[in-house]
Amino acid sequence: MTYIPDLAPYDYHPGAPDGLAIGWLDSSMPFTTGACPRDVRDRLVSLGTTPVRLMRGYHYCQFCPAAVEPHVTGVDTRLPETSDVARGNGEIWLTGVGGTNFAAPALIGHYVEEHRYLPPDSFIEAVRTGVPTPGVA
Repeated sequence: MTYIPDLAPYDYHPGAPDGLAIGWLDSSMPFTTGACPRDVRDRLVSLGTTPVRLMRGYHYCQFCPAAVEPHVTGVDTRLPETSDVARGNGEIWLTGVGGTNFAAPALIGHYVEEHRYLPPDSFIEAVRTGVPTPGVA
């Protein structure tokens, strides 16, 4: 998956509407951690079950313990159907009350739940009050 700093312009997928990137994490870069409100965690996990802009193949979570070894050894022995590493293949798009679009990988709920990733406040508010971005499929 591509690393994009939080609140940077989203530029991962050609033809996407204007939006800000959230949660495009990489194991080589630090990220903000903390306690994310339960309602936000729950909605992100739920939204991640029906992602948009599906990609071919999957991105595996780089922070799960079972995913660390291939990055260290350079040899990826995981099977695509592995159940011990979270994976995602799409995005979550939300439009906040002020009209700002936010684009996040489908794994963002997992990052918040399991790895204590704390998204920016503006995105937390969009998760609480925003709607799926119109026209993104």
